Amino acid sequence: MRTYFNMDKDWRFLLGDYVQEAAQSHTAVYNSVKTGNLKGPATKRAFDDDAWACVDLPHDYIREAAFSPEYSKNHGARVKSNGWYRKTFTVDGKHAGKHALLVFDGIATASEVYLNGSIVARSFSGYYEITADVTDRLYYDRVNNLAVYTKGDANEGWWYEGAGIYRHAHLYIKEPLHIAHNGLWAKPVLCDKASDLWCVELEVTLENSDFEAEKGSVKAILCDGETVIASAVSADVDCTPDGKTAVKLTLDVTAPHRWDVDDPYLYNVKVELLQNGEMTDAEQTRIGFRTFYMDVEKGFFLNDRPLKLKGTCNHQDHAGIGVALPDAMQYYRIRCLKEMGTNAYRCAHNPPAKELLDACDEYGILVMDENRTFETRPDAVQNLENLIRRDRNHPSVIFYSLFNEEPLQNSDEGRKIFRRLKSAVKRLDDTRLVMGAVNDAFHRGGTGEEMDVLGINYSLGRIDESRRAFPNKPIMGSENNSAVATRGCLVTDKEGAHVLADRDEELVPWGANARDNWKVVMERDHFAGSFIWTGFDYRGEPTPFDWPSCSSQFGIMDTCGFPKHAYYFHKALFVDAPMLHILPYWNHRAGDTVRVMTVTNCDEVELLLNGRSLGRRANNVFEQNEWEVVFEPGTLSAVGYRNGSPIVTAEQKTAGEPVAVKLMADRTVLENGGQDTVPVRVCLVDKNGTEVPNADRLIRFAVEGDGFVRGVGNGDPNSHEAEHLPERHLFNGLCQVLVTAKLGAKAMKLIASCDGMASAEVEFAITAVQAPNYMPTKVNRTIAGVLVSTANSTEKPDPTKVYGDDDMNSFSPIVLDSAFNNFLPSRFLAGWREFRIPITLPATLPEGKVPALEISSLLCERAEFYVEGKLLLGCQPAYKAPLTV
Repeated sequence: MRTYFNMDKDWRFLLGDYVQEAAQSHTAVYNSVKTGNLKGPATKRAFDDDAWACVDLPHDYIREAAFSPEYSKNHGARVKSNGWYRKTFTVDGKHAGKHALLVFDGIATASEVYLNGSIVARSFSGYYEITADVTDRLYYDRVNNLAVYTKGDANEGWWYEGAGIYRHAHLYIKEPLHIAHNGLWAKPVLCDKASDLWCVELEVTLENSDFEAEKGSVKAILCDGETVIASAVSADVDCTPDGKTAVKLTLDVTAPHRWDVDDPYLYNVKVELLQNGEMTDAEQTRIGFRTFYMDVEKGFFLNDRPLKLKGTCNHQDHAGIGVALPDAMQYYRIRCLKEMGTNAYRCAHNPPAKELLDACDEYGILVMDENRTFETRPDAVQNLENLIRRDRNHPSVIFYSLFNEEPLQNSDEGRKIFRRLKSAVKRLDDTRLVMGAVNDAFHRGGTGEEMDVLGINYSLGRIDESRRAFPNKPIMGSENNSAVATRGCLVTDKEGAHVLADRDEELVPWGANARDNWKVVMERDHFAGSFIWTGFDYRGEPTPFDWPSCSSQFGIMDTCGFPKHAYYFHKALFVDAPMLHILPYWNHRAGDTVRVMTVTNCDEVELLLNGRSLGRRANNVFEQNEWEVVFEPGTLSAVGYRNGSPIVTAEQKTAGEPVAVKLMADRTVLENGGQDTVPVRVCLVDKNGTEVPNADRLIRFAVEGDGFVRGVGNGDPNSHEAEHLPERHLFNGLCQVLVTAKLGAKAMKLIASCDGMASAEVEFAITAVQAPNYMPTKVNRTIAGVLVSTANSTEKPDPTKVYGDDDMNSFSPIVLDSAFNNFLPSRFLAGWREFRIPITLPATLPEGKVPALEISSLLCERAEFYVEGKLLLGCQPAYKAPLTV
């Protein structure tokens, strides 16, 4: 059976490049290009990394970097640098002879992966899986040196991309004949609509890493929870040596529970590989039964009903943690969007973490899965194919987008590239719609000719023009809106504070506000929907500002997930359940005339100040209502009416002076598997418990028990505060702290304090769970690079003799492996042989300790040990062991 190791724990990290002397001599150059002979952090030899930082994955080291106007504002104005990671570990010898696969889910941005002195993988993208078959390179019962070099100063996009091993890492040990990585595809097909008969077409790719043919059989079942509802007839297969073989099976099921955005029902497909009647490998995946299509006249249909796509585009970073999101934070962000009423998510502009797709599967969010590199060179096509294999089982994935806003989008050259990439997609998955995102009208002869559906960015005024050019192609908005706002700000200040009024009114030149955008979308049945730029603010691209701004302001929510007022405009347009919101907050100067707006999906709305009605008005969801209200302290409230009856209320209260910190954890039960993370909302309240909306005090955090502060943020697009330190200023009344329960945690409490305020605390209940099978780190003190003289000598060799730099033949290297105990130099029957053994000692030794070399066994008549030419020990150790020098 396969064994899985989670490689996230206990890495050593060095910020910057490791400087080492370049190989100059003949010997050094000669050896440096031999397999397994790399030096520095990539070496297979003992390497002193004790002074390096200790980190766990996911890890984004740029989130701790300083801000500088010398670095690109598009990338968050962070000082960029490269970095090294190292992990040393052992694998039990019982696994020897099996297949070994190393997988990194994402390393930003370009990277190189080394194992035991050799490079095993290179990546030029930070967004795709990196896989390395290390079957022939992994050591057993001795220490492995795994190293990763990341090029944090490289970039693929024009937004904050982070740097480092920012997604999970894995090691799979499988039998020589096994189910290939991402080798299970389960495709639900509606075979008979009248009887609701479905066939799950399975394709299982088997990989044989042995050099002899292997036989096996594959069987599969479909499960609804723990209940088996369909089984497939097993299929026997002959697998060629050192190759892959595809096996096809079918599962039949009648009237399955449909997966839908309002009811995301999931099933499990489980596949087993058997050899000689015994299970030797197994794999499973979740699937959903749903139908979808695009109609030129009526737009998008899910399960045969029309559904307007109400989507958002999003980059992948979050306040406090950069792009290194724990799985729980992926779920948190998707839930924030779902609660606003969105039903679709665009992965802009790159493949997402697979855990994000898991969250979309579970919450019922349709996904536009986006490719990063619009090229047809082999590595780019391979990355796209890997994306399809990884993601094609997710029922949430509806679209594959091959590009975003490419200069070649309306050219014949671009059309050729698109056609080639689309062909690669369709070979692997013929069920999804393939498209691109064009920031222009679609012209004949360009990429639109090859698209299943046209995706238009911003140019809503060109919808009709594009439709005339392609009358038989469905069309939708792939990126729209681009309104900008600073959460909680009442007045725009573009020259000084770099803030924008939070009213869904400030626009970039190409943008539109929520109401105008959705009016265009909703009035056109043929226009399938829209993806708003963006659901969340993100680091970098601080349009329309320059330094010191370092974050975008396009989001419907800020980088913490705190709603801006645009959130409520969208919710009013997206949801049917009654909702009502009043903006702004109700803390102003006496006598001020305040512009008040209600946001609701009700027929009518009434505004009241301290119980006095200020008017009841009809409501248009695309326009909303405004009042000019003279401020007086108290309660500003509103009532929403449907069919003449009050159905929902909202209010804003005047807050007094702050007296206490208030914490609101997103949840108070955490798992102790080592990575569970929860965001906690932080504010100040007055003596009545009313939140103070414009507070900006510094909050300090401490964790008691088995947890730690993972990061902090406040949504301020101009803040240069450190995100990894346990303190943060409130911004317009709010900040956020992310806390993580440690591996094996039993109790954890978060405490927040502020000078002059009553502190607050949250105590978390800890649920014991089975932790991932983390691969522990083992320090490498292995001696490698041993040389032995190639010929017997009748006279005792001179240990101080210096050999010529070009002498590559007087000595032969010895590979220390599990067979070394049986090593005998060739024809060593008489005379002397000389061993030259390089030893690297730690830079510092524990107090009172001295280095010792232990020889497990020796077979000779006499042995002498020299260090730097000085004789330390001479003995006659025949068949004696151990021996310590």
